Amino acid sequence: MDEFQKLNQLFNFNQLPVQSAEKKQNETVEDDLTDEEKKQSDFGLARQTIINMIDKNSDAIDDILRIAKNAESSRAFEVVGQLVKTQTELARELMNTHKQKKDIDGQSANNIKQQNNIVFAGSTSELMKMISAEKAKLIEPEN
Repeated sequence: MDEFQKLNQLFNFNQLPVQSAEKKQNETVEDDLTDEEKKQSDFGLARQTIINMIDKNSDAIDDILRIAKNAESSRAFEVVGQLVKTQTELARELMNTHKQKKDIDGQSANNIKQQNNIVFAGSTSELMKMISAEKAKLIEPEN
């Protein structure tokens, strides 16, 4: 009998079953997810992390700005400026996350579904010849 079993008997304690590390690893929720669900989960985690950092950075800016105004220290204002720069970078990163998700999903913003503005690169006489030829095709009756 080992020492733990002796202590359990002494204190009348029933030992709880212990799961092995292998069993716990196999039971993770992550393994049950499909690739699409993993992408959505990762995107959600990345987005939430960036949003949390933006919120914390915003609070830090408010606090340090108050300190800078009270201390009238140029170094404190320099720190505020750096935090504001970081805040804009975080906002840009949040937008880039959305763009990367669209690229991964294959829904690139550059896909053109309908193009209304078509440009002709040529002379006016060439354009008139093309229009005349198209009109002639449309006017000819079919017998």
